[in-house]
Amino acid sequence: MNVLVFPCGSEIGLEIHAALHHAKDVRLHGASSVSDHGEFVYARYRRIEASTGSGNLLDTLDALIDEWAIDIVLPAHDSVIPLLAEAGERLHAPAAVPDPGTAAVCRNKNLTYGRLRHLGIAPDTAPAPGVALYPIFAKPAVGQGSQGAERVDTPERHRQLLDSGIEYVFSEYLPGTEYTVDCISSSSGTLLHAAARVRGRVKSGISVRTEPAPRDPALEAMAHAIAGELCLKGAWFFQARRNRDGVPKLLEVAPRIAGSMALNRMRGINYPLLSLYAYLGKAFTVMPQHYPLVMDRALGNRWRAELTYERVYLDLDDTLLVRGSPEPQVMALLYQWNTHGIPVVLVTRHATEPQQTLARHRICADLFERIVHLRDGSPKSAVIPPGESAIFIDDAYRERADVAAVHGIPVFDVDAVEQLRDVRA
Repeated sequence: MNVLVFPCGSEIGLEIHAALHHAKDVRLHGASSVSDHGEFVYARYRRIEASTGSGNLLDTLDALIDEWAIDIVLPAHDSVIPLLAEAGERLHAPAAVPDPGTAAVCRNKNLTYGRLRHLGIAPDTAPAPGVALYPIFAKPAVGQGSQGAERVDTPERHRQLLDSGIEYVFSEYLPGTEYTVDCISSSSGTLLHAAARVRGRVKSGISVRTEPAPRDPALEAMAHAIAGELCLKGAWFFQARRNRDGVPKLLEVAPRIAGSMALNRMRGINYPLLSLYAYLGKAFTVMPQHYPLVMDRALGNRWRAELTYERVYLDLDDTLLVRGSPEPQVMALLYQWNTHGIPVVLVTRHATEPQQTLARHRICADLFERIVHLRDGSPKSAVIPPGESAIFIDDAYRERADVAAVHGIPVFDVDAVEQLRDVRA
């Protein structure tokens, strides 16, 4: 099936890509209205001149849906969900979003608390300034993550936020542990599994360190109560935090993939894939696994090296083999080049027969166009024909400097080869 992810460069869009790019029955397409990381991740990517604040987003998405024969659209930002829900059949492909009313309720925390208050899971509403017992908690009613959230300690600050022109939700202060509960429901809205995780470290509203929480009947009951009331399909999550008495209270509900769902995806539940099945009406079961696991996230690099080359010259010692073992990134590149029909020449001064060493490390000699074993001290630059479109990879600066001086081609140490990998899918 052809799947369109929008906006694909958000943390949500990147998790969707990580979860689906190996799925044999999924062909991913990504679009974004700003220049973002999606173009380094999605092989089929389009930057569009439309956003949720413009009037032509639906028309632009429809054009992409028609061009790419899209079967379903996966939203990757909270603000996109109500728009796609309201569009309904005006969108040329179904979207993995709830009905418009439910989408609106989930987008506004005041509406969420109003809808779910009878379940006994919403935090207590803070009284007016001067009456409330401080501290209280304030958060924009429409927003995501912890953006704009703050602890309010005085009536003066309380009044400032009330008069700010931004709709806030004011509630009791919750000082306890915060959780995200990843949920998956069937195509009929039946909750199949809920997995709580602790938000250990949060950066810009995103959980960058998280691990499974101990099983908690109160959190499980919240999941079933929310599922019964909102009848959400596919993947969704809610966040909760314990009050002063240790009782978990609801923070928000989101009918979408969460970027840190990767933690529980590693333990057996592919939330984006099962969301596709749910919204396409397919039956599925879940098989969660339970073992200790910690996920920690940090900035990573993707590269777009605008290099054109028709052959690779590669060193063996301390390049293909580092500290006595095959170097994983170089091995990945060998298979990438083999797939793309780029021949690789192994050029080495190895002390023994290179073929025997390759065999000992289970490296197939057929990955190389040829193996050049230099034993007479001649320069490696002599192996490369003049004027050839090639690159040279060697850990030795002297070898790289010689090749660069003689041929003027790009040369790389092992630390720089990651830029040559194409990991888009």
